[in-house]
Amino acid sequence: MKYLKRPEFQFALLILFFFVINLCQGYFTRLFEDEAYYFVWSKDLAFGYFDHPPLVALWVKFSSFFFQNELGVRFFSVLSFTVLLIMVWKLIEHPKKSEFVWLYFALIFSVAFLQVFGFITTPDTPLLMFTALFFYFYKRFLVKVNWFSIIGLGLTMSGMLYSKYHGLLVIIFVVLSNLKLLTNFRFWTAVLIAFIAFTPHLFWQYQNDFPSIRYHLLERAKKPYSLDKTLLHFVNQIAIVGLTFPVVYAAFFKQKARNKFERALKFVWFGFFFFFLYSTLNTTPQAQWTVVGLISLIVITFPFFVENEQWRKWLLILAGINFLVIIIARILLMAPSISPIELEPQWSENWVEEVKEKTQGKPLVFVNSYRGASIYNFYTGIKTHSYSILKGRKSQYDLSHFEDHMQHENVFAVGTLIEGTPAAKRNSSSDKWINIIPIENYQTYQKLQCIIEIPSFELKENERFEFSLVVKSIYPESVDWSNTVFFGVFQGEKNKILAKIPLIIESLPVLKQADTFLLSASFIVPTIVEKEDVTFRVGLGFYDLPEGFQGNKIPVEFISK
Repeated sequence: MKYLKRPEFQFALLILFFFVINLCQGYFTRLFEDEAYYFVWSKDLAFGYFDHPPLVALWVKFSSFFFQNELGVRFFSVLSFTVLLIMVWKLIEHPKKSEFVWLYFALIFSVAFLQVFGFITTPDTPLLMFTALFFYFYKRFLVKVNWFSIIGLGLTMSGMLYSKYHGLLVIIFVVLSNLKLLTNFRFWTAVLIAFIAFTPHLFWQYQNDFPSIRYHLLERAKKPYSLDKTLLHFVNQIAIVGLTFPVVYAAFFKQKARNKFERALKFVWFGFFFFFLYSTLNTTPQAQWTVVGLISLIVITFPFFVENEQWRKWLLILAGINFLVIIIARILLMAPSISPIELEPQWSENWVEEVKEKTQGKPLVFVNSYRGASIYNFYTGIKTHSYSILKGRKSQYDLSHFEDHMQHENVFAVGTLIEGTPAAKRNSSSDKWINIIPIENYQTYQKLQCIIEIPSFELKENERFEFSLVVKSIYPESVDWSNTVFFGVFQGEKNKILAKIPLIIESLPVLKQADTFLLSASFIVPTIVEKEDVTFRVGLGFYDLPEGFQGNKIPVEFISK
């Protein structure tokens, strides 16, 4: 029993406890849909992906070397969370630190949202680990500048960037906390190391026409401001901490930064808070966007709770309640049959097998559902593809070769936005049915480009309008137009589709492999009620499926007759 009194033994025992509980959680909990999406990425490793940098795919790939089930997606996340706990402990400085190992883990367990990243695999999982490692090397860099701290700082900066683009914000806010870094050539050496290590991803973005940047900054729908979004940001900051939020945030604001390192921690938390508060002007905030700030909360508040017994008592009371809530939530995730509410991992149990049976195990083309395509592929092993439409968004399925693998197959189109035979409900609480449509000899060309080269249109309602567009093909075979319709699509605020009309095309020439031609088209201008910020683009519809992203958007101005 004397070993239990040794801090290093207590720490190792509690680290093992977290490792085992997260391992069990990862094994017994079905995948979240986004995890399945990253699983699909891992089957085609690259230096970048449509939505995020590539490290999450590598995490899944590493996990698959050890397991072939859900842990084949999550095992490395369990390991990286263990590293995170060790590194955050190393960041804490207090003379009585070794006497309060139990308090550290109570604080960890009291931060609700942190528990999620103990077993699930998302880009935030490696981001948290590399952020903790970055802080560790930055702390060393402030004390002793040597090649170990410089190289470590550079590699962890690149690790954060390879995890998620939010890593750039961590670097920026740390620099803002200590502007003398801008005149420190050793720090710039670390930046150069990070840049060189990150160059393969930048080159990938260049090769693929910067898809991530175009999506996040240009193509993602901007939503009009509402007070609800700002309030949601504040609610998210409460939710990621949990029931202990009153004492944790009070401790964070009461505890003063004692040195440059703790000043950096404070800057990172406030930086993320205000940056994403500002983002609520045109987008809906998500709780995980500020998750790296939890590292700052833990490191800053630990000394406060050590030194203030009354606050510590309240922390432990609330942490105890939080612990029970988290344990119950973990059990319900692992055993959804006893859950009073339907949780996301359970959704795939509702429809995957039923859809498989009704589609005779044939390949499936999911319409506007990259998550559905991914989760179905994971649990059945059947070939899938996600066909992107204007009512939704693009995904990695638009960049990779999933469409190529479907050509000339007998498939089923699947989705909630198409009319067909009802197959299953996506989840029991939804009124939306997953419908299916059989398609023989499937052949689509969603990567065709239909480019309008003039800068804008001036239109008169109910009059015929003629224009030209450049049609480009990257396909290795001639394009068969037999199942294709050209649509003109008017869009408004938040990419809302205001009207779509078939284009009048008098002559549609054969488009040979990797060919380009100029096409003349026309349409009768429809009546558009919402005339503010209207754009026009060309989209192609295949097999009566909704139109896709083939055309570029150009602004439209309506003029009176």
